[in-house]
Amino acid sequence: MFAILESLLPIFLLIALGWGINRTGLVTAPGWGGIERLSYFVFFPALLVTTLARADFASLNAGGVTLGFLTGFGLLLAGMLALRKPLQRLLALTPASYSSLYQTSTRWNAFIILAVVEKTFPPDALALVAIGIGILVIPINIVNIAVVAALGERAGPGPALLRQIATNPLILGVLAGLAIKLSGITIYAPLGVALDLIARISLPMGLLIVGAGLKVQMPREALAGVAAGTAIKLLAMPIILAGAAYCFGVRGQDLIVIALCGAGPSAMNGYLLAREMGGDAPLYAAIVTLQTVLSLFSLAFVLTAGSYFAG
Repeated sequence: MFAILESLLPIFLLIALGWGINRTGLVTAPGWGGIERLSYFVFFPALLVTTLARADFASLNAGGVTLGFLTGFGLLLAGMLALRKPLQRLLALTPASYSSLYQTSTRWNAFIILAVVEKTFPPDALALVAIGIGILVIPINIVNIAVVAALGERAGPGPALLRQIATNPLILGVLAGLAIKLSGITIYAPLGVALDLIARISLPMGLLIVGAGLKVQMPREALAGVAAGTAIKLLAMPIILAGAAYCFGVRGQDLIVIALCGAGPSAMNGYLLAREMGGDAPLYAAIVTLQTVLSLFSLAFVLTAGSYFAG
């Protein structure tokens, strides 16, 4: 366990570095905004394209992985809706606050998961995470936007939602990578090298962005909500995802990677949604911060348990 914690520590040191850079003011808020946009529209899609274009799908249970992701996240999305009223009462949350609990329980941070998988598994394992990104971006965003629109204090984005989904760079990156792979097209060598260089930037830059977005101040009245959001995300989600994938025949390394996708923190992009649509943005930031800190241990536990059961 300690050896696995040590192997994950560089990833979290980069996150801490991002937090420290942000605290010192070395990079201002507009600067971080530009870095985030570059990562979202250029670096991260390049990683998805190169990963999928070179993936060996013959060695992957792509069908079981796809069904496992969809079923697991579907159960979580539906379950959090079904439990809204009892959880709201139990945790003394307003509707707007529950929308933030919902988002932090059902979103996932692909930057961190890709970094962990790249460091601990063979290159083809990245394709599993890329598949998850491609098939989950649309349903997770649609459901979360609808929930925040219904429970938040301001109207949602309306028709702009379809345009946002159609132009989502993550979806476009996945589609481009799959198109190159399935068509058998060979990427022009200099272009391939350029894409590789860009892709290598994506993960360390993404970790710095995660760190810069962390908020260490936690509202006292939100302690119960923060604890619940962290427990659901880091404990319940990996179990649900792994259980669903297991039912569809996913085993071994593939099953561990899917469980890892649930054992990491939520994505910070939901914070912007909460702020713009009248959700509880401070609660969202507090939950994601605690999730990020504790995910070092949840990810290490999944890797340790997975290695044990896989033999």
